Amino acid sequence: MQKPAPQQQAGPGERISGWIEAGLYVIAIAILGVMNAFAISQGAHPIVFILYSLLVAAAGMLAVTGLGNEPVQIMLSPRSWLVGIGAILVEISYCLVLVTLSPAEGTLVLRLSIPMALVVGWLLFRRSPGWGAWFGAAIVAAGVATLLWLVDLSTQAIGLFYGTLAAAAICLRGYASEFHPWNRAARTVMDKMQITGLVVLVTGFACLILVAISAALVASGYLARSNLFAAPADLWHWPTIVIALLMGGLLFTAMNYLQFSSVVKIQTENFIATSAFMPLAALLMQSLAVSVGLIEATMFDWRLVPGGILVIIGVLVLIASRARR
Repeated sequence: MQKPAPQQQAGPGERISGWIEAGLYVIAIAILGVMNAFAISQGAHPIVFILYSLLVAAAGMLAVTGLGNEPVQIMLSPRSWLVGIGAILVEISYCLVLVTLSPAEGTLVLRLSIPMALVVGWLLFRRSPGWGAWFGAAIVAAGVATLLWLVDLSTQAIGLFYGTLAAAAICLRGYASEFHPWNRAARTVMDKMQITGLVVLVTGFACLILVAISAALVASGYLARSNLFAAPADLWHWPTIVIALLMGGLLFTAMNYLQFSSVVKIQTENFIATSAFMPLAALLMQSLAVSVGLIEATMFDWRLVPGGILVIIGVLVLIASRARR
């Protein structure tokens, strides 16, 4: 495995393009929520749809980057499986969120990953982010907590559960990626996309095999079809396949490129700062999708605005506190 090369400082032009890419990533996340909700409305099974989309994205990235010099070692590494399972669990859980919650609500609950990441870092790795960071994380948590007064817990609590699971998976993916040797060694966008493609490809196929086994059990009557267990017909449901090919794969590929490229140019802290705007961006994208009839949801739920603003304030406080350390 090659040693990491020293990272060069991005010039003014690259920094500007990095901020633009970070903004486009925020928009892509908002589109992802609408896309998932639309696929579900067309009868797509959430888990099958996400796995198809991720596998198409992985194949697309590897078609561009190639397999590299150590594809087998990377795909068989236990740390790769941790990263891959985390990445897949994030997307599957988020898609399951949208069965009962709107895209804007789902994006807001995923911001729990911010305070959760600080807690995990403190408990497992003895990392002390400072009181300012804790204060910022508490503000973010307060913004997410506004959902408890906005949703119907009798019917939508499951959505909050899946959102919390997705937030935990974001932490798993993040910390697993941090300690993944090949990911740490990768310095260029293409290198990181290659690693991601290999990891998602092998874990995605493994998960698809499990889904196929569960579908056989559903067909045999041992399991009942649900959002967790697909029926055989779900595997060849043509809207699922079409949306995954035309939108899922393309969008996931673009998201990976935008994330890696922007982080290289403007650093992780600035990228995280732009992610604070995801709930409000999702709210605007949801309103646009509702207006053209793509999904059914509240046109513009003003009740979500205070929580979204609290998330922005909390993230900015967190970033500012780290910048002073």
